[in-house]
Amino acid sequence: MRVKPRLLKYLFGHHILNGVVVAVGVFLVGLASSALFGFHPGMAAASGALYVSIADTSTPFAAKLRILPFAWLCATAASFAFAFVDGQPWLEGGVIVATGFCAGLLIALGRWAIPLSVLTLLSLVFTLGVHAATLAERLDYAAMAAFGGALYIPVALVLTRLTDVSGRRLTLAEVLREFASFLRRVSGFYRKDADEGEVCLKVVEHQASFADHLQTARSLIVSAADRSEATRLIAALAAVLDGFDGIVSTLADHAPLRLAQSDLATEMERFLRALASDLDALALSLVIGGDLTFPDHEPALDAFSRLIEALERDGGADPEILRAARLTRSRVTLVLTNLARLPALLTSPDAAERALAGVDIRAFAPPLRVSFDAIADELRWSSPIFRHALRLAAALGCGYALIELVPGLRHGNWILLTIAVIMRASYSATRQRRDQRLFGSILGCGLAGILLWIGSAPLLLAVQLFAVAVAHAYVKVDYRLTSIAATVMALLGLHLIDPVEAPPVAARLVDTAIGAGVAFLFNFLLPNWERQSAPAVANGFLDALRRYADRALRWDGSEQDYRLARKSLMEAFSALGESATRMRADPVAQRDLWPEYSRLIAASYVAAAQIVTVRLLIRNRRGELDPTASRNLLDGTRRAAVAELEFSGPRADRRMPNESLDDTIFSALRQRCDEVLREARALRQLVEAHWAPDAHA
Repeated sequence: MRVKPRLLKYLFGHHILNGVVVAVGVFLVGLASSALFGFHPGMAAASGALYVSIADTSTPFAAKLRILPFAWLCATAASFAFAFVDGQPWLEGGVIVATGFCAGLLIALGRWAIPLSVLTLLSLVFTLGVHAATLAERLDYAAMAAFGGALYIPVALVLTRLTDVSGRRLTLAEVLREFASFLRRVSGFYRKDADEGEVCLKVVEHQASFADHLQTARSLIVSAADRSEATRLIAALAAVLDGFDGIVSTLADHAPLRLAQSDLATEMERFLRALASDLDALALSLVIGGDLTFPDHEPALDAFSRLIEALERDGGADPEILRAARLTRSRVTLVLTNLARLPALLTSPDAAERALAGVDIRAFAPPLRVSFDAIADELRWSSPIFRHALRLAAALGCGYALIELVPGLRHGNWILLTIAVIMRASYSATRQRRDQRLFGSILGCGLAGILLWIGSAPLLLAVQLFAVAVAHAYVKVDYRLTSIAATVMALLGLHLIDPVEAPPVAARLVDTAIGAGVAFLFNFLLPNWERQSAPAVANGFLDALRRYADRALRWDGSEQDYRLARKSLMEAFSALGESATRMRADPVAQRDLWPEYSRLIAASYVAAAQIVTVRLLIRNRRGELDPTASRNLLDGTRRAAVAELEFSGPRADRRMPNESLDDTIFSALRQRCDEVLREARALRQLVEAHWAPDAHA
């Protein structure tokens, strides 16, 4: 069964399961609370469950045991703080500003804490929107919300346990799907007149998504109670990563550019796209339970080989093109060998055990650690997170002032809600969220208006539950869908709580526009342009590349050490790709570093490709190499490469030999090592020219 890649991403994945589980959890809390306390208190409890559910993401059970109670504390503290001061404008404003500042600082704890920041503000904003005449009524709402949030935690944990098995297979399917998308990006190198730098940027940017899904899968799979299943799924991930190594190695020597003007490039582009389609099909089989098979791609390789033979018969063929073609063919064969193992690894525990020999899978998904020292470290003027917290607090304060001072802003809490969900730590992310929020609000208000005109209570309840699932499921996949669903959910919720009062559909559109405008304007207060943080991101990546070279260029290197170094390098590449995406979206005046940044990314990728090529040659031709000579060659190459990549230290003094090379495997290894040093030196020259402390003085 074949499904279009974009459709596969939207309709099949762990995010769907997570959204459904959250919707069921919120529904059960609302149902139980309504049965115990009545409909209106039950809706308040459901709101509390909704706050906490924002932190109920694709994380292992053990991590949720720590995250969800913390989320409940944040939501409850914000709700009660505002309930106590409701009706006193100056105190209300102070609580809003203080809560906004604290919520902004929470992201210092790591990516997992971003939902905590959002739910803290949502709890505050929803409490602001409660129609309560007395302090007792406000506290009753806060108490019921706290009860609902607390009740949601055990419900969510039980649902997590019940869906663990299918959830883990879904995460592996997502990794296969993302790797397929990665292959489609790589195929762009083989198009005629391809811009290597531009294609490389797209590859690195998509690699960030691949690495993100990979880490989610690792975390969920490693935590599995069924060790046999965990071993099979992790072995499959390892095979995908070995295939990833092979694909990266095809980019060494700028091979795609050398092939670009021949039929070889067209054949390779077609092959990579076919391989991507087969991975999509395998991912779908994992989701729906079909037969796990991987097609034979030998005919495509044979066609590629025939083109090479035709070039060899042509006496005028460029030797560099021939060499690139042969190397590409051998590397792609390694990719296929690894991917063809997937069905066996997923069904045979013995095959999986053999594949993971010498690897401790627990090291790849360390337990969640919460340290408030991370927040304390950001309490300085130069910190981007500290500045984000100040911007967020100031924007919320401005939004609240508008609510108090402008008579027509009757449902002004929607302004604060818009600010809370749009404001991000970077200009580009805030601008993107602004556009998505406006789009979602317009469509959401239109849908809600139609549903309210129909007026069927069972239909409204069903749509409300569906909107909760969609809003949660698509927050990372497509925020426009989340914005549409959240708007529908909020408007229908207001109507269900108070059916007499007309829902403020039109007012919500005005409030959304005002909130989006405030959020965007305050993005220019103490701005954090990507060019300011790019050097730190680049340096972090270069450190990871140096450690990777140190682990990869070894004859007797530990498989565990290599895989951990590769994991760190992929995460660093992800950070680099995300940084590049943000910089390209910054105002033109703030992109002065962009040309150097794009060249750095392209040069770094080629250097990494050369290193992984050496690693693959050692692994796959080990029996044909002399251990002593190979060890000495690798030791010298490693020391020289690490010295070149230690940009603050002296240059390496190892000279590349000029002697001629024969056709032995050792000569091929020596040539590969020389090319590693050549790319490392080119990368160092680029860094010294554009990234040294005085380069932009």
